[in-house]
Amino acid sequence: MVGNSHNGDGRARDRRPGRTAKATRLVGVLATLGLLAAACGSSSSTSSTASPGVTANSILFGQTVPKSGPAALYGQQALGIQAYFDTINAQGGVNGRKLKLTSLDDQYSPPVALQDTKTLIEQDHVFAIVETNGTATTEASMPIYQQSGIPVVGVGSGASFSYEPLRPFFFNIWPRYTLEGKALGQFAAQTIKSSKIGVIYQNDDFGKTLYQGFQNSGATAAVSIPYDPTQTDFSSAVAQLKSAGVDAVIILAIPGPAISIMNAMAAINFHPKILLSQVSITPSSYSAVNSTEINNSYISAFIPPLTTDSTNPQVAAFLSAMQKYEPSIPAASVFAAWGWEAAQTAVAGLKATKGPLTRASFIAGMNTLTNLPILGGTISYSPTDHSGLKTITVLENINGQRVKPTA
Repeated sequence: MVGNSHNGDGRARDRRPGRTAKATRLVGVLATLGLLAAACGSSSSTSSTASPGVTANSILFGQTVPKSGPAALYGQQALGIQAYFDTINAQGGVNGRKLKLTSLDDQYSPPVALQDTKTLIEQDHVFAIVETNGTATTEASMPIYQQSGIPVVGVGSGASFSYEPLRPFFFNIWPRYTLEGKALGQFAAQTIKSSKIGVIYQNDDFGKTLYQGFQNSGATAAVSIPYDPTQTDFSSAVAQLKSAGVDAVIILAIPGPAISIMNAMAAINFHPKILLSQVSITPSSYSAVNSTEINNSYISAFIPPLTTDSTNPQVAAFLSAMQKYEPSIPAASVFAAWGWEAAQTAVAGLKATKGPLTRASFIAGMNTLTNLPILGGTISYSPTDHSGLKTITVLENINGQRVKPTA
């Protein structure tokens, strides 16, 4: 599978499989010389082999993320990570080491994610993982994370598996999905005062955990409908919601299905208030929604409004870097923002690391981060708490922008 790798400037690049015969012979010669040096008790290789992915002048991070399939928009996270790494590299890196990223497409498929993770750890020898994405895909890779003890900073999930049990190598950033689901339920019942709520949710740990949070909100679903992650036709589900007479629908879905659900609503002239999980959609994809409902919808968020909150120094720094380093996508990409703040957290951990840089010393450094300001809020870790952000809000979608609600 062709993914993305890195070149000398630290930027992610396409990996091209295959080697020339000359290159293969050279690798064999170098390997033989390395074995001879080890047999002679040479210490010259210690700095490069003490920890995978670390050299005298670079640190290699890895990531699996969907760049194709129903959650392809999540691939923008890699661009957010790279933009932050480019910002740090322009300042000289971290302790003289430039930051590199290898980002592979897992297609939002657990088996592919597992294979990608093995590639990153066993072949690419990355130092740490930064902002892996997805509940099912991360769960699939957890055994190899556990076996290797590789640090994982940021996961695009707030499902319970990422918090419990606490894993020494695993550092959450996102708020728990139960907190998000609760916020959406309370907003529907108390702020927009819905008299009858419908819920449609992805039928896996991601959707079920969000739905559990909704149930904890005190609100009641008049009808709740699970859907399969690969489902593309939502006409029957939407007809069921309309038949139930709901005046608000909470959509707990990834981008592809969320867009399909809203288009199916427009197709039958069904116009309830819409409330979306933060993972559902980003302003740059609103044009894919064949309806005007998006202008009256609400979305949970821990990333602040990126188009209307530019006086926030965190937002201003993010937008400036995205415009400079990743002009191919809208600067205000929420998905890129997820990657940016994971990179912020990982770099803060590097700067807090004492002594030689190893995976163990990096984990120890991460555990000292206290009240760290990142784009989405404030992070604190300790050896007994890797729970990440603890607040979430609900914003309104108006004319392609996420703003503080007027309701």
